[in-house]
Amino acid sequence: MAANVSVARFVRPEQSHAGQIGEIERAAKTHAQNREYPAHSSRKDQKRLCRTHETLSLEISRPELLLYGRVCALRSGLLRPHVAVPKVFLFIFCLLGIGRLLSAQAGRGTPPSHKLVVISISGFDERFLTETRLRVKVPNIRKMIRQGASASGVIGVAPSETWPSEIALLTGVPPMPQQPTNSLAVAATKAGLKTASIYWPGTAGAEITFDFPALREPKKGQNNPFEDVSQKASPAGLADRVEHAGLGFEKELWDDDSSARAAIYLLKNEKPDVLLVNFSDVDSEQLDTGALSVYSRDSLETDDELIGQIIAASQPGTIFAVISGNGFENENYIVRPRVLLKHGSQPEMRVEVEDGLIGTADRNVAENLRKLLMDGHRHGLSREVPMAEVKAKAPALSRWVAAFDTIPNAVATNDESGAPLGPGSHMGVTGLWPVRPGYRSVFVVSGEGVPVHHLGEIDLLQIAPTLADVLGVRLPQAKAKSLWPPIAH
Repeated sequence: MAANVSVARFVRPEQSHAGQIGEIERAAKTHAQNREYPAHSSRKDQKRLCRTHETLSLEISRPELLLYGRVCALRSGLLRPHVAVPKVFLFIFCLLGIGRLLSAQAGRGTPPSHKLVVISISGFDERFLTETRLRVKVPNIRKMIRQGASASGVIGVAPSETWPSEIALLTGVPPMPQQPTNSLAVAATKAGLKTASIYWPGTAGAEITFDFPALREPKKGQNNPFEDVSQKASPAGLADRVEHAGLGFEKELWDDDSSARAAIYLLKNEKPDVLLVNFSDVDSEQLDTGALSVYSRDSLETDDELIGQIIAASQPGTIFAVISGNGFENENYIVRPRVLLKHGSQPEMRVEVEDGLIGTADRNVAENLRKLLMDGHRHGLSREVPMAEVKAKAPALSRWVAAFDTIPNAVATNDESGAPLGPGSHMGVTGLWPVRPGYRSVFVVSGEGVPVHHLGEIDLLQIAPTLADVLGVRLPQAKAKSLWPPIAH
């Protein structure tokens, strides 16, 4: 009977231990290919083993199980060639060996049902899309909104500056001195997926397959030198590979076109499961020329063209997300609460400014601010912010007993001299209180299997777990619920 096939006939005594194992493995493979089972052999013996594990796709009969069991036993060192062993033990060794195969397969990661491309446009204020007077031409983004799921606005984190906001987009955790290292990209890499990140803040040194890390820009209106970014890319030589692909990659300064060219190269040649791209030119232009300025609109329109090129280079079935971490306002006025509440010539030091808010831990100072709020616009104050809201967004400010926000386009400072409410720089600023009206960013997700869905306003911390759900990876540290279940269903 085939079930009683002798393993001994496949090995030769003069062979080494390793050689005999190899002979048995080859014999098992040949036996599986021939499939010459006698008519009376058990049908059950010939059924698929581990049928629920589709990635192995093996059909193994009882003789093959015995052969494979002997291989596993020999490899384990618990059995020497030509030693008779009851078949039940060979079956046990076989199952143990297959378990090891399954574990190894799981360690390599299961490909996600969709590839994911995430493009963050720093400083992409929601008003670029909704204020018709701006006449921003972004057909690719608007098509994604029409065909996918989108938020009417994203409420950011505190502080709402670019770097902490961009990092929080991938971690799902509020900004903190020691940022968590388990971002979306790292979680995907640990799950066995091929990952790529281009000019995203906070990725330097992280466990990512391909990375062009972002560097803090030296001054307003200045991009980083191209060499500073390319030399820190990983793996080593990645920038040279992009340049040799004939894309005209190398230049003096790194800009959004640089990020797009790197993205297109990786999509065409490395085909990552998840690609993260950060565009920074819109943010830089607003810092230098004002919120929603004509120059920043030109940069946004260029970014939309680059997004179209990235979409064209992506694999069929890819899901795309366009997101941003913070809005923008102009610094048209400066509010100086320490001067506003000064006693004679002495500034009031019991009031402070953090995360765009004016706050105090002193109840008497709080009452004085409430009195000024009655004629708030004259002093640059707009509203008292509930302390529950403050504690939820900025737990470190729980020491305050009262907090106040400023009027639109007015920025509070800790200056101890100057006009209580004076003229500002008229340049764009971030870092304001994230819940203030009109200070919102963008979230759009579109692609295969994503229905049209209008989400209303969302919290920035919901974005990371949502993207993790698209990939099928876990972000256990995320502080908010994923939006993917309501979107997908």
